[in-house]
Amino acid sequence: MSYQTQPTLPGHPQLTMIEEARSRLEQRFLDGGAVLLSVLDILNKMIASLDALTGSLDEETAAATMDELAATISVLSGMTARQADRQARLKDIALCERVLRPHVATMQETLRYLRTFAVTAKITGAGIADFAGFAEEILQRIQEGAQQVNNFSDRLAALGAGLGPVMAKGETTLARYGQQVPKIVDSLNGGITQIRSQRQDLAARASQVRSIARGIQGKLASTLSAMQIGDITRQRLEHCQSSFAILEDYLGSADADHLNADNRQKLTSLIRHLVANQLAQSRHDFDRDTTLIVETVSSFTSELAQIAAIQQAMTGEDDDRSAGAMRNLEAGVAEARRAVGEIELVARAAGEMTERTLSTVQALLEGIGVVQIVRGDIHYMALNTNLRCGKIGEEGRAINVVTAELRIFAGRLDEVADQILDELKGLQGTTEQLLADADGASAQPEGDTLDARLARAIDRIHAVADAMESDLERIAEEGQGGIRQMNAALLKLDFQADLGDTLRLCAEEFAIDGEDLSLEGLEEAIAVVGPQINRLYTMASERELHARILGTAAPVEPPLMVLSDDDLDDALF
Repeated sequence: MSYQTQPTLPGHPQLTMIEEARSRLEQRFLDGGAVLLSVLDILNKMIASLDALTGSLDEETAAATMDELAATISVLSGMTARQADRQARLKDIALCERVLRPHVATMQETLRYLRTFAVTAKITGAGIADFAGFAEEILQRIQEGAQQVNNFSDRLAALGAGLGPVMAKGETTLARYGQQVPKIVDSLNGGITQIRSQRQDLAARASQVRSIARGIQGKLASTLSAMQIGDITRQRLEHCQSSFAILEDYLGSADADHLNADNRQKLTSLIRHLVANQLAQSRHDFDRDTTLIVETVSSFTSELAQIAAIQQAMTGEDDDRSAGAMRNLEAGVAEARRAVGEIELVARAAGEMTERTLSTVQALLEGIGVVQIVRGDIHYMALNTNLRCGKIGEEGRAINVVTAELRIFAGRLDEVADQILDELKGLQGTTEQLLADADGASAQPEGDTLDARLARAIDRIHAVADAMESDLERIAEEGQGGIRQMNAALLKLDFQADLGDTLRLCAEEFAIDGEDLSLEGLEEAIAVVGPQINRLYTMASERELHARILGTAAPVEPPLMVLSDDDLDDALF
């Protein structure tokens, strides 16, 4: 016969009290287990939300954003130096222009003298055959040379006139760079520091919450384990009910016919005493273990308060470490982008003016060939004049007086031309360096301007700020709501309320006071009833108490068999 059901026996109305205690105990612990599992679920959601938050500013996104800002800083930092170099080279060009100016004026003056002498030579040799045509050729060459030098002078004047605005604009640009670039660089450097700090702070705070949450999870696990006391106590109540059922069956069977009324009462009192002691021991164990459960659960309060405080700090609008910090960073980088946009406009304007200057300089460089031709022509004219005069003889002496002066001024022209060539070579070197600097500055890939870099950084920061705000909002909702749910749920875990008193009343109800509890005359009955009740037990403490009250030896627990690896292999395969 099975005694795992718990009938309410008419002869023992106290069993109704045990059944009520068993039912309430079972329901309370089922509810308690559900509460603890719900708390565990809330903690898991909280940790998942934290993982999402820390993932908002993941390492890859943070690194890409900081790289964009660092690259922008590098270019910005170089802009001031490049502008200063450009100004220095423009000053070198301006100095060269000022040095060239008197040389060109000397060349122009020399050419005027040469023209005068050529006209005089033409007049002097007017009567000499073939010389008039030759003199006319000289005049034409001098006139062409003068025109070329005048053109050179005009270009040089244009260079001088153009350099002024370019250099003035350059000084303004350099001054603006000096005022704005350091501020922008500091702002962007601060942004890099802020991103790094943001990641570290989020990670630190999330780690704090995870640590606390995992601590609670660990305690919850131990609490769930400790809640076995509910199942143990329920089983022991069932054993007590089944003990009376066994007694009733025995007293109603033929095996009990030999017992008189007194012995029947003694046997009933003895089993009742056994049940009372089992109930008392169960209540003691129940009180002990549930007290530990309640103490453990009570310790959650301070830990949940710590989580709430950390979450509040993470979602605080005025906190520099909240999502608002990312919005501030976004605004700061956007402001830097506007300033950089102005700087790039200024840089482009200065670059255009520089290109115009370079174009003028290039024309002067091309004029080197013109100066060389003029100088060659003068030497050619001087040589041919000497030859012609030698052939003419006595008639050429008058012309030789004029051509002597022509040769002198031709020599001066040669000297001035060499000086101009030397200066133009220096101008060429400076201009080529300026061109190289301009080409280097514009060599960045298409779409990789300062503005484009900052635009990409702003897009990333904006996306991160959006994600963080969403995650923080969810954390605020889930966190505060979850903590309220946990606090409310944990209040339901007072297992001692009602249950402890009910178990105590059950034990008191079955207590025997002043009755004969001797085993005399009951040996045969106990030999039948005792083993049946003993087979109900699942705990050693039950069997030990049973043996002490009914006078039987405590059962010997079989030794624990330790299986070898071979035994496990045989069992599994």
